Amino acid sequence: MKRYWIYLLLAISLLVNVGVLAGAWFQVWRAQGATELAFFGMGHERVPDYLKLDGPQIERWHSMEQDFVKILQDVGSEIQIHRERLVREIFSAQPDASVVERERAAIFMLQEAQQRSVIEQLIKEREMLNAKQRLALADLLLKQYPRSAVGTPQLHAR
Repeated sequence: MKRYWIYLLLAISLLVNVGVLAGAWFQVWRAQGATELAFFGMGHERVPDYLKLDGPQIERWHSMEQDFVKILQDVGSEIQIHRERLVREIFSAQPDASVVERERAAIFMLQEAQQRSVIEQLIKEREMLNAKQRLALADLLLKQYPRSAVGTPQLHAR
């Protein structure tokens, strides 16, 4: 009878471990697209279809996006590390104000660099798009942070 309980506990332990690993994997898998979803509202691989890019534009888009998305993900991972350190320090038994400030400053610096990178990328993309495509991309980006319909400026192709 004692062996039965040992095997049962071992099986339960294995199931819990598999569940924890599956949960961790799912969180990583889900977070991989979070950055691009924040910018486009869809995976970056769907944006060329949305913009109706032609063959040469698609090739150029993919070559530009590949490095850009990787950089965004890498910086996002660094920001997350600093956020976790910041939260841990704030809620520690005796928070050190200098550590809190150092982590806050690191997050700010990374976010600022990330913002510059996004602006540079959008300028590069703008250069390869025609007027209608630029309008579509601008509208797509503006839809990510909708304001009230009243007073919202409309974009027009130039």
